Amino acid sequence: MGTNIHFVRKAFMSNPVYQLPIKLYFEDTDAMGIVYHANYIKYFERARTEWLRAANLHHGALMAQDVGFVIRQADIEWLSPLTLDDEIVVTAQVDTLGRSSIVLEQTILKNGELVSRAKILMVCVSISTKRPVSVPENIRKTFLSSQ
Repeated sequence: MGTNIHFVRKAFMSNPVYQLPIKLYFEDTDAMGIVYHANYIKYFERARTEWLRAANLHHGALMAQDVGFVIRQADIEWLSPLTLDDEIVVTAQVDTLGRSSIVLEQTILKNGELVSRAKILMVCVSISTKRPVSVPENIRKTFLSSQ
């Protein structure tokens, strides 16, 4: 990923992978009966949100601390189509933890086969100033302890 944010490289490949099962509905598909490409981004977001909740990092509580995460960059590959009634598993895993950023690796699997993959760069920001801030220590510890 080309970015101007400085990363302290730390491999998290041994991290447990969070998995969220999702069943696809008619509303997810386009006129050709294929899942609309933008919905993959929604599935990635849903998995990130549920992963944070599972780690007891609720968006509301983070906002109360004047902390939020914004997506700065998303590198997504669509490898094969999804269709109505498919049952998928969306994953999330920390790849890199920087001073004010987190890179996640995410995948979508159907029947154990890779359908889509993404690297998502999230930046920690102050809700009030909308400027980057260091990832708070409680959040950093949560990510580090999940190894």
